[in-house]
Amino acid sequence: MAESLLQQANAAHVDEEYETAIELYTKAISLSPNDADLYASRAQSYIKEERFLEAVQDASKAAELSPKLGKAHLRKGVALFNLEEYESAKEAFETANSIQKKKEIETWIRKCNAELEGLSLTTIAIRPGTTQHGGFAVMEQNAIDLPSHSSVPNGTSAPASTSAESKSNGVQQEGKYRYQFFQTQNIVEVAVLAKNLTPDRVKIDIEERKLHVIVKSPEGEQEYELNVDLYDAVVPVESKFELLKTKVEIRLKKASVLSWPTLEKCDKKIAANFSDPANQQPPSYPSSFTKGRKMNWDKLEHEVKLEEKDEKLEGEQALQKLFKDIYSGADEETRRAMNKSFQESGGTVLSTNWKEVGAKKVDCAPPTGMEKRAYEY
Repeated sequence: MAESLLQQANAAHVDEEYETAIELYTKAISLSPNDADLYASRAQSYIKEERFLEAVQDASKAAELSPKLGKAHLRKGVALFNLEEYESAKEAFETANSIQKKKEIETWIRKCNAELEGLSLTTIAIRPGTTQHGGFAVMEQNAIDLPSHSSVPNGTSAPASTSAESKSNGVQQEGKYRYQFFQTQNIVEVAVLAKNLTPDRVKIDIEERKLHVIVKSPEGEQEYELNVDLYDAVVPVESKFELLKTKVEIRLKKASVLSWPTLEKCDKKIAANFSDPANQQPPSYPSSFTKGRKMNWDKLEHEVKLEEKDEKLEGEQALQKLFKDIYSGADEETRRAMNKSFQESGGTVLSTNWKEVGAKKVDCAPPTGMEKRAYEY
């Protein structure tokens, strides 16, 4: 059943019916919840629909289930890049490239480097006695043991930092690290920017209206604490967090679909409901992009193409390049034929004839000396 749904979902994706593909992948996942390929495939459909937060979640889950699945890390990187989370995207691309080196991945890494090179420091250090936007509050119950992996979308905004103690209405923090946050329709993302932490050094307590973060040094001494009285209620059991190389990311599930004017509790009126089409505003995604700065992507793409042209390939790589060149110069029907034949045959048939391929299912045609075997769920 799951295999049949997967084939239908793949066909829908090829036909650019991404919403249908997502629905079918979701049904297949309900039958096979530990299949990393299903999550990676649905992540790709989410990317096509520009639903990048969901794509990050699925790609992260796929990478958790199968750490050596290169496409999971690649798709996570693509989604993060589109969320303008260039540092985290680069980490994902580098992981994918370490699994299998590809020119495509190296190009993405170069794009991340280009963005990071032009990154301007937009965070503002908080000094004692000043007020900042976006904060945190004390949590006293429901301490959560830090898992080794969690599916968490990446992203930050409304930054704040401190090297001493700072307080404002509903927020208190002390230590050498800084934090950032942003929100979407259903979640609030918080990131404490501390590098290379281990689970034993971090304690995070999540309560309905409170958040408490403590970071300790390797010797066990407290080096950072963040306390916030949250603006509105969250759902602790559906809130998660994850340790990354450069930060701790916390995902707070909103109890109500509301746009928060600030992270911390305050007297400001609640902003327009996200679900109201007349007043709906686009999500405030994190951005490390320098305003007004323009990247010459045409020049960068031209440089990459020149490198690829000068590169001498042999064996399977040369064959793959041939297929890629055929695909890039083909019309829509030829591309559909190539995608459909390759997917339905399990990678054993590659046809450019849509009239033949579109009329029937393409059977698996294993090489001489090999036989087809059905995958057992």
